[in-house]
Amino acid sequence: MPMYRWSDLEEVELNPLIYGRIVEVPNAMVARIRAPKGNSLNMHVHDFDQVTNMVSGKIRWHIDGEEPRICEAGDVMWMPAGVAHGGEVLEDCEYIDVFAPGRQDFGWYKQRMEEHEAKRASKLREMDEVK
Repeated sequence: MPMYRWSDLEEVELNPLIYGRIVEVPNAMVARIRAPKGNSLNMHVHDFDQVTNMVSGKIRWHIDGEEPRICEAGDVMWMPAGVAHGGEVLEDCEYIDVFAPGRQDFGWYKQRMEEHEAKRASKLREMDEVK
């Protein structure tokens, strides 16, 4: 079973001023995201569920048909597939998104993950040989 450490994964710019590290598995994707205060997340819709776990900071979410709500550290929010959502980053924030099934629009990241896992496995083999 693969195991990942966030600090070992390459952080990439997913959207302008939105940075993330991603782990992709067969039926889901997990992304650790950083976004600076003042950034906005344009209204958009997915064909997959999204669960957002706020680690730090605050985002004012706009969810289709609902009053805006503030999501802050310790909050978990579910956005079902097909529901429009977007928001404003009120404080520098970090959050963990889980997408199920996994996002196809981040598919380019899969190759980077495979390369990372191959390097990690090689390093572990080298360490075993030294013992």
